[in-house]
Amino acid sequence: MNWREVHAIAAEAIKLIEVDLDLDAIVGEMSVADKQLIAISRALLQNAQLIIMDEPTTALTQREIEALFYVIRNLKEKGISILFVSHKLSEVQEIADNIMILRNGIKVADGVSDEFDLAKLAYFMTGREITESSFVYDPAGKSPISILTVKNLTLPGRFFNISFDLKQGEILGIAGLLGSGRTDLALALFGIKPAKSGEVSIEGQQVHIRNIQDAMRFKIGYVPEDRLTEGLFLKQSIGRNTIIRILDRAIGWLGLISPKKFKEQIAIWVKRLRIKTNDPGLPVASLSGGNQQRVVLGKWLASNPKVLILNGPTVGVDIGSKMELHELIKELARKGLGTLILSDDLPELMHTCNRILLMRNGRIVEEFTAGDITEQELNQKITESIA
Repeated sequence: MNWREVHAIAAEAIKLIEVDLDLDAIVGEMSVADKQLIAISRALLQNAQLIIMDEPTTALTQREIEALFYVIRNLKEKGISILFVSHKLSEVQEIADNIMILRNGIKVADGVSDEFDLAKLAYFMTGREITESSFVYDPAGKSPISILTVKNLTLPGRFFNISFDLKQGEILGIAGLLGSGRTDLALALFGIKPAKSGEVSIEGQQVHIRNIQDAMRFKIGYVPEDRLTEGLFLKQSIGRNTIIRILDRAIGWLGLISPKKFKEQIAIWVKRLRIKTNDPGLPVASLSGGNQQRVVLGKWLASNPKVLILNGPTVGVDIGSKMELHELIKELARKGLGTLILSDDLPELMHTCNRILLMRNGRIVEEFTAGDITEQELNQKITESIA
């Protein structure tokens, strides 16, 4: 094997989508976005006349999406056809010449892209009108409690001097490019990558988060970016996944799990979260992306967290389920849950958050009130440091 040639071919593949990746890194240890970029680069090496891209932008930031679209347009000019499968309607509208819409395995509409606006696409995809209102933070005239306070939190090489307050019932968004430090911050708050210095307080009481067990003891929950590998036991049942955090509530008088209590708890949470299934005993892998995400959310909500960190809460979820999840998140906030959302989906941040922090190079550089900035302005702020 000529490893120098292998390295050269890989470097050329990565160059096609105009990103910089460590070619010697272990793929299993890379972020979801980097894994996606590698898969796309590999497909581009096949010299195929038809390339099928199934949700290629799921975990990509706006910068990587724009780079991918540049590649797609170049491939099109070379006579290569692209089948672009996506739930992201704005992207489909931007990149596609023709659109075909499927619902429940049936083609419900097709035509040239110009025939569809976003509302029409959403209607055909879901079979109903989709509307979404922005989140209004209303502390009911009282001085809201700071449920999470972070002061000068630092993890060298990842993030530096991070300070912010999260109020009870507030939804705080964090925006930033891949590598901005936002995911590392979330992992630090959940004890996966503990910070080296700084302070974290829950309801005014300083706490030390050295590991995941500490975070859970202080009532912090975390919904990961990749629910399939980090958030679910795919071969286990829907019910088991949903109540894994509260198995103690199903313990009988002999200290063993009571089948009756077990089923009761599952029924409660499947109903409360509106998980669409005929049998909670089925493997969680049998659910749609939206319902799988409800299960991951339910696992934490069942344990009554004070702070919930959501990393890409609707990645890979269709438009109908996305709106339902957004409404669920807002409903939880109105009941007093403090929520932190990390997302590349700018409309998601604009609709669900009352404040947005912008991270760049491991630091918080700006803060916005959602109603005072447009999606286009926020995107410009996020990408303005790119040369």
